[in-house]
Amino acid sequence: MRRWGIRKKVLVVTLVPTLLTTLLLGIFFTYSWVRNIEQLLVDRGDSLSRQLAAGSEYGMFTANRSLLSSLSNALLEEQDVRSITFYDSSRNRLLHTGPTLESGLGAAALRIHKTTFDHRQNNQASTAFVTPVYLQDLMIDNLLELRPDGLGGSSGEPIGWVSVEMSHIRTEKETYKALLISLLVILAGVILSLLIAVRLSRSFTDPVFELNAAVARLKEGKLDTRVYTGAGPEFEQLESGLNAMAEELSKAQAEMQQNIDQATEDLRETLETIEIQNIELDFARKEALEASRIKSEFLANMSHEIRTPLNGIIGFTELLLKGPMPRQQRDHLNTIRKSSEILLTIINDILDFSKIEAGKLILDRVPFQLRDIIEDVMVMLAPAAHAKNLDLVPLIYNDVPDNLMGDPLRVKQVITNLVNNAIKFTQTGEVVLRASLEEEDVENHRVTLRLSITDSGVGLSRAQQQSLFNAFNQADASTARQYGGTGLGLAISKRLVEEMGGKIGLESELGKGSTFWFTLSSELSASGEAMPPRDALQGERVIYLEHQKTTGLAVEHLLRDWGMTVDRVATPAAMQEQVEEAQKSQAGYAVAIVGITRHLLRSSQYCGLIRNLELDRDCRTLLLTPTLDTHDTPVSELASGHLTKPVSRDPLYDELLLLVHGINAGQQRLPGKPAYPVPQPVAGGVPRILAVDDNEANLKLVMTLLQDCQVEAEGAASGFEALSKARQQGFSGYLAKPISSSQLRETIEEYTGYACHGGNGNQLPVAEIRDTRRRIRPSTRQQQRECVSVDESIELAAGKEDLAEELFSMLLEQLHTDLPEIRARWQQNDLDGLLDIVHKLHGATRYCGVPELREAANRLETALKRATPDREYLKDQLLGAMERLQAWSEQTDWQPMFRGHRHRVSAD
Repeated sequence: MRRWGIRKKVLVVTLVPTLLTTLLLGIFFTYSWVRNIEQLLVDRGDSLSRQLAAGSEYGMFTANRSLLSSLSNALLEEQDVRSITFYDSSRNRLLHTGPTLESGLGAAALRIHKTTFDHRQNNQASTAFVTPVYLQDLMIDNLLELRPDGLGGSSGEPIGWVSVEMSHIRTEKETYKALLISLLVILAGVILSLLIAVRLSRSFTDPVFELNAAVARLKEGKLDTRVYTGAGPEFEQLESGLNAMAEELSKAQAEMQQNIDQATEDLRETLETIEIQNIELDFARKEALEASRIKSEFLANMSHEIRTPLNGIIGFTELLLKGPMPRQQRDHLNTIRKSSEILLTIINDILDFSKIEAGKLILDRVPFQLRDIIEDVMVMLAPAAHAKNLDLVPLIYNDVPDNLMGDPLRVKQVITNLVNNAIKFTQTGEVVLRASLEEEDVENHRVTLRLSITDSGVGLSRAQQQSLFNAFNQADASTARQYGGTGLGLAISKRLVEEMGGKIGLESELGKGSTFWFTLSSELSASGEAMPPRDALQGERVIYLEHQKTTGLAVEHLLRDWGMTVDRVATPAAMQEQVEEAQKSQAGYAVAIVGITRHLLRSSQYCGLIRNLELDRDCRTLLLTPTLDTHDTPVSELASGHLTKPVSRDPLYDELLLLVHGINAGQQRLPGKPAYPVPQPVAGGVPRILAVDDNEANLKLVMTLLQDCQVEAEGAASGFEALSKARQQGFSGYLAKPISSSQLRETIEEYTGYACHGGNGNQLPVAEIRDTRRRIRPSTRQQQRECVSVDESIELAAGKEDLAEELFSMLLEQLHTDLPEIRARWQQNDLDGLLDIVHKLHGATRYCGVPELREAANRLETALKRATPDREYLKDQLLGAMERLQAWSEQTDWQPMFRGHRHRVSAD
């Protein structure tokens, strides 16, 4: 109602009470009128039926139809009487006068209503009034003997009934008449009220509209406007005020125009001064742009000039580190190498920033796989994170597409900058990278991804967040001294993300960590290499122990995505107990995954756990550890498999494939790697390499590295010389300076298939190196017999500990010769020779406490004698038991166990 006009409000206030009163009174009187009409019909019907019952008393008693007919004919003359019906005491109709009874009236009513008092039966067109007929008390004594049936009457029971049917036709007409008259009266009242309300509203609103029109004219600048409504004293006061205001405005306008003329003259003089200043600023701007161009060229040239000698410093430092030297000198060289790498990072940032500022940044548009980029960054930065005991985890959701189009190097640069910053400013906790699908355009094959890096570091205040993405700016002036850096990383990342059509931002709270995020809008790549289906592990059961919650979530997500069933446990004891229970139910786990932190690498509890799983339970274990300087730790030596965190998809899948099925997937080319044509080696399988550099020191470094890899290399000091040498063969790849020996080896291996390992002279093709990988026997899924029982060995040796130790040692020596013999005989299909070897082995196990090996040898010997079809399976079981016994003997100091038994017996 606040938005209603005055006229509408006046109409509502005037009409609503009047209309409500008129309607209520009309409804009340109409209802009363209609009820009176209906009640009048009821009263007439009751009266007529009682009169007829009293008049027909004698005729009913004597069953005189002529008397009853005359009574009914007389009564039919009354208005609204439609028909009359007489019923005897047995409720049978004696006489009916008038039209046929309406449905549901008459005898049907009597059958329904069996009481002795008056009642009515209504129908749509008529109402039947039924009244019982009684004999008067004065007549009973005189007339009892006159009844034709000879029966005496009783004053309590009626001698019959009279039904008078009253028509509703006249009643309905009166009702409609009443409704029509009431409606006309109500409409007349409404119209009269409306006319009065409109008249009153106009008398009030017309002056208001005139005042509004006067104000509108004043607003348009017609200050000579005056208003006179003559509507009463209230409006006269408003009119005088409005007219006085118009007069004052007219005077003010004249004064303002005079001031404007003066200000215009002053402004004209000011514009002339500003024009002179703009000319001077234009000259200054051109000088600043020229200075900026010279600065960018200077930075680019100087960065290039610095990178050239820096390449020699880093390269020759790595060469010196390969040779023997005192520890102090090695520390000095490591310091030189790390300082050079920091200097190189600063120079690269300056070069990128200069390119962006100069508008010379060109983005590639090639297919790439996002998950490979993220995993490369995680692996590269893992040592820095693990050195601070941080949990570094990538979480990539299932709906994130992998094959994208864009610039993979720049995407990798942005991710590296953000993750490196998170590690730098986080002292404890974790750094988590999450990749999720934010928007998908199916028709145009485009997606928008959101990548966020969350840390539990120091966090940022709001004031620090506002200037964080500016060039040469850091959160704190002391940050550069404490953490290092130029302050260009986030500025470069912001510009790169914007160039790629995305957005970047952060969410942070001081002391509670930060979340840096950016969006990546890209087309889907249709030419990406199809990934092979990873369904070889589907349905396998895995038990997983992990101390780092987020890492556990990421690994479990990968395993379940491959169709594996994952059971999580919280403690080594729980894992050991659950594996034992699963084997008892003949449904053991395919592999046990144990993820530990740096301080648990030498834990005796975990060494005992892995020893129990590998040797006692014959369950393969996969160890997940932080990045280590060396893998020679007690825990890693016991486990069948070992991977470093954060875990990548391909290594984890290949390792699980090896541990679960014994399949060595390393011989196959890794998916996602480009299949470049490999040049044929010229002599002895060694490729020829052409090294080109216009700097003498750099060329000498590259030639030295190539000689260290023992490949045939030629040098060229200019592009012309290089092209003349390359005309016979074109080149397949290149490396940007400064280079490292590891980059050089990876490039040679990628394009030639030749693996060099620097200076030891034992270079092998990649396929041969991968073939030397260990063979793994899959886990036993059922409960195993005990591998070694020292007590049983001594018991079988008649209680002589020395003899038991000697027999066990002889059995171990026999295993070294029997293992290759059994494999060879089986390959040659020499079953008779195989039976002889197994028979001898079975005999040797009878005198040693090796229950598992004894049972396996017995079952295979029986199968060979009977030529059963399960011989190959039983052969594999025997080889597994033999390998398990060998592993137990190599990892257990078993001699003191036999000798210690002797001391225990003596003590007892």
